[in-house]
Amino acid sequence: MIAIFLAPFYILLNLYLARWVLRWTGACHRVFGTKAFRAVFIVLYALVASAPLSGFLIRSPDGLRRLLLQIGNHWFGWMLYLVLAVLAVELALVGIRRARGKDFVQMQQVRRVQGGVALALVCAVSLYGMAHAEQLHVTDYDVTLQGAGEDMTVALLADLHLGYSTEVDYIEQAVAAINEMQPDLVVIAGDIFDNAYEAMPEPDRIAAALASLDSTYGTYACWGNHDVSEPILAGFTWDTADEDKDDPRMTEFLAKAGVTLLEDRAVTLENGVQLVGRRDPSRAKKLAEQRLEPAQLLASLDPDRPIFVIDHQPKELDALAQAGADLDLSGHTHDGQLFPGNLLMYLLWDNACGCVQVGGMTSVVTSGLGVWGPDMRVGTNSEVVCISVHFSK
Repeated sequence: MIAIFLAPFYILLNLYLARWVLRWTGACHRVFGTKAFRAVFIVLYALVASAPLSGFLIRSPDGLRRLLLQIGNHWFGWMLYLVLAVLAVELALVGIRRARGKDFVQMQQVRRVQGGVALALVCAVSLYGMAHAEQLHVTDYDVTLQGAGEDMTVALLADLHLGYSTEVDYIEQAVAAINEMQPDLVVIAGDIFDNAYEAMPEPDRIAAALASLDSTYGTYACWGNHDVSEPILAGFTWDTADEDKDDPRMTEFLAKAGVTLLEDRAVTLENGVQLVGRRDPSRAKKLAEQRLEPAQLLASLDPDRPIFVIDHQPKELDALAQAGADLDLSGHTHDGQLFPGNLLMYLLWDNACGCVQVGGMTSVVTSGLGVWGPDMRVGTNSEVVCISVHFSK
């Protein structure tokens, strides 16, 4: 429901942005100042800016709904950089006025140059972000754990967000990259879906791709906060009855894909590794489920054998370390996904992305395979992670 309260702000912001773009373009060439150009621009701008709402309201045909939501996802990224550009230009103009006292004509010339540069940068950064989001990176970590065990390779992926922004070819590319690692274990650390099973394109083909993951001990997963069925408008969920949120098709999809789901339970692999999957706190709250604390979850495990934990959100790292976990595997943060968000993430999480030591435990957080919201990545990578695990004894 928060989307309703933010709607007036969103409308006013877009009116402000459209006004500034028209002023910038109008200062560049007289053609852009004509009534015909302004009318066409306003209509196109309104269609794009309203795409998140129209995609939310229009249920069929599915192709039109998918197109509108894809436009809306891209628009949020473009809008972010347009806002930053407007702020940068306005601050620069204020500084110039105070420092040099430019007259109106001179300020129009300055506005023309700065506006043109700003628009060019917005276009360049946004187009780069759209292309970069589809470029798969493989990140390698070498991890040495205390205790006895057999060296092994763990493939970690998270935040697939299978939905309107998903390209099936990209998922198949990721599977091929993981198989090249020749992993002993594949871990999917939550947010497999994007709040709607029906948003996923070609589910049978994606399930077949995931089922082709080749590893010694199999593929295991935990749920994330988006692995529920909820209507979403502009990134905000709408409350529905609890029974509607747990879509059985998601669980059936994992079974078909050959993925073993671990929810607050552990399994022991053939090499002696104890693998634990945690319930996600946000999902558990929405479904009114109980989530075990780290000490409760790990109490029955053998502390002399390696303990790996799959936990979508990299929270409670200290508690997990104290409870005896050796390796914690997470996602959720997307490493901020878009600059400057990647700078802010490190203020919010003990491990926003990467590999860090927390007491006697190693925490590995991936920036994620897919995207949430804006279908872009700027300053971050879409990745799968290859972890070479060694033991000190």
